[in-house]
This record gives sequence, structure tokens and C-alpha cells, in this order.
Amino acid sequence: MNPILRTLLLRGEVAPMSTYTIEKIYESPSPAIVVLWVSRHPPLPAQIAELERRLGGIAIYQVSGVIPSAEVVVDIAKKLNASVIVPVLPLSMIARLAELSKQNKFTVLIAKMNNIATTKTKSIEEAQRLVQEAPEKRTIASYADGTVRVFEFERFERLVEVKLVTEPL
Repeated sequence: MNPILRTLLLRGEVAPMSTYTIEKIYESPSPAIVVLWVSRHPPLPAQIAELERRLGGIAIYQVSGVIPSAEVVVDIAKKLNASVIVPVLPLSMIARLAELSKQNKFTVLIAKMNNIATTKTKSIEEAQRLVQEAPEKRTIASYADGTVRVFEFERFERLVEVKLVTEPL
């Protein structure tokens, strides 16, 4: 078991039924800001560099796995004294984090990723070639239907609110 998660479990500070891990994945020489990175995938080098450029010295903790609710993310952020959360989660959880961020005084950042190529599995080599051209800021996402997309990090944006607008059919 992950030592950080074990410590929080022993203190009774996180839910034992959750199946996620917490790991410190990066630390600047003089970290002043704790960032909670909530994703299956670690940040790209360009994302780390941009966080440091914007925030100064940082420590990044990655939470990955099955996360039951936005409230659990907030609890983890509080325990780690995180003031910034970068979530890659379902929209409903991101919307809830936007609400909770106002009450709990933390910032939610969203990584703006541009889709620079879409292909099918048979052309995975092309996608891999595109990533290798700029591996510090590009990544591949594969989908169940065989679609492969190459995304490139552009910037972070501060999440203010999530609004769902509908109209009758």
C-alpha cells in the first residue's frame, strides 16, 4: 500500500473503501504551494514547468484510481494542505469541485489540451511519431472504438464555474 495513503487511513482521514493511491511525484527545490493532481496520468513536463512558472516552488501529489466523490478530493487536498487542484475527472465531479472550491478556498485549474491529430488504431505509429516530436507537451489517448488522439498541452485555465444549459427538444 502507498505509504501516504496508509498514513491517512491509519489517522482515519480518508475513506477506507476508496481504491485510489496518493503519491508525491514532483517537488521543486523550495516548494511553497502544494498541487493535487487528480488523474490516472502524471503531468507532462510542460505542465509541471507551467505550474512552476505560474505558482513558484511546488510539490505535486498525484491521486489516481477510483475516486468516489469530489468531497473525497477536497478531504485529501485539506490533509495535504493543497491550495491548487488539477482534476481530470467526470464533468459532474469537476462541477462539484468548482462549488466546493469557493467554500474551501482552493483553486481548480484545468489543463487546456488541443487535439492535434485523430486516427484509428492502424495508424498508431503516426500518433506515436507526433508525440515524439514534442514529448514534453504531447500525449496519446486511446478510445474503445479504436480512435487514437494526440493532444498537446497549451495552458492552464482557472475554473470559475461549470454551467449546463439545455433546451427542450
